Amino acid sequence: MRKTTTVVFLTLGFALYGCGGSSGGEPSPGPEPSPGTCPECDWNIEQWKLTLPISRDDFYGSGGDSAAELIPADCSGKQTLSNDTRLDYFWVDSNDKRAHFYVNLGDKGATTTNSNYVRSELRELYNYQTSNRCSSSNQNWAINNSHTLSSELQIEQYPQISGIAPKVILGQIHGYEIKQALVKLLWEGENTPVRVIFNDKFEPNNETCSDCQSFSVDLGTVKAHDNWRYDIHADKQAITVSTTINGVITSKELPWGVPVEANDGDKYTLTKDWLNETFYFKAGIYPQIKPDTQYQNQIFEVSFNKINIEHK
Repeated sequence: MRKTTTVVFLTLGFALYGCGGSSGGEPSPGPEPSPGTCPECDWNIEQWKLTLPISRDDFYGSGGDSAAELIPADCSGKQTLSNDTRLDYFWVDSNDKRAHFYVNLGDKGATTTNSNYVRSELRELYNYQTSNRCSSSNQNWAINNSHTLSSELQIEQYPQISGIAPKVILGQIHGYEIKQALVKLLWEGENTPVRVIFNDKFEPNNETCSDCQSFSVDLGTVKAHDNWRYDIHADKQAITVSTTINGVITSKELPWGVPVEANDGDKYTLTKDWLNETFYFKAGIYPQIKPDTQYQNQIFEVSFNKINIEHK
């Protein structure tokens, strides 16, 4: 089976939709969101939910201090993500036609489960056509075939804080209800290679893992304002990651169960136990710097002109 979703951001802008809620029981997926003012969009907003760097209390007026979300369905207590959504943290520019993800590190911010950092980030809803999009429990895929996330993007702004590298995660493979991410693709400055971080093993049920080891491999080096591409691919044989920068492809393959040499010179092995779990892709920005009022106007802004997810 081939399941492909291409996200090419060609819209003119977003504005917020309100949404109703359901009473009692599991909220229903609700009616399809309006396509709004984006007849030329070649992307499917229904396959994503958006996590914001602001709390539910601050964004919705209630709901607690965890990060607010927008979902492309009529979910109780949440506004509907649609092609008309326009926020301080996520918008499509009417001039450059790129989707912009934005975080001000000086704002209070809000985090998600298993994290100390804020984000403006899309989370894949794999079974959006057949399962309730208000819940993520059935929106994940198993590594039984081939799964690829490809993005074209550029760094628009990044913080310049003395003694702190501007680290930001731009793409992920994450296991469902697993604290340890399988793959995190990290940009950390104009003169430092893009780095991909892995966890060799994990603990289920969002448990802390005392003997898990994270390790990383380097890809290409890219300047801010240069357009570039990354690819993250998973299948039954290996994880493959690559960057394409100014026409130069840098690629690394990590087979399951086979020791590979990491940046620190040691060898690590991705356990085949990962193959028994389910996963989802993430794309956007997930800064690896804790917000602080002293960082006011220290900005991460990254724009994407294409996000492609392929399951086949």
